[in-house]
Amino acid sequence: MKITAVDDKLPPSDETFERQIRRAVRELHDAPAAWQRSAIGLWTKREAPSTLVAAIKRIAAQLSFDSWTMSAPALGMRGARGATRHLLFTAQGRDVDLRIAPAGDGFQLAGQILGPDAEGRIEIEDDANAGAPARTASLDELGEFRVDGLGRGLYRLTLHLADTAIELPPIEVGEGGP
Repeated sequence: MKITAVDDKLPPSDETFERQIRRAVRELHDAPAAWQRSAIGLWTKREAPSTLVAAIKRIAAQLSFDSWTMSAPALGMRGARGATRHLLFTAQGRDVDLRIAPAGDGFQLAGQILGPDAEGRIEIEDDANAGAPARTASLDELGEFRVDGLGRGLYRLTLHLADTAIELPPIEVGEGGP
């Protein structure tokens, strides 16, 4: 069946189009029942895997820069190490930029995920308080996060992105500073 228009460049009028559709519905036969079931089966909702953990890819990040491990500056250059520690980690196409700075009686950890995803959360576990609930912070629209009130100690950070968990090596907060 061909849909025609008065002028080949213009689509048919609404009335002409409606007449042609009604005629097609009357004259065309339904697809076989097995084909219909097969087509409907393509669109049914599939159950999620029984364990979501199996679907998450775990990546270990590598430290590529630590401002407190820089060599001593040349004589005559300003180079006293600052109170803020800058760390940069790399993990399969993503960079994780961290800054640890004194803030009141504790420390502030601020950072940003640089890479393809900007949605997710960070989870921080204190090694000294194993079993204590982890602290979390959400990433904003730029992939940035901030956690205040950290004490001195060793912390483990995990970044949870869509289907990836990026594990950073343990980070010492408040030690080895100026």
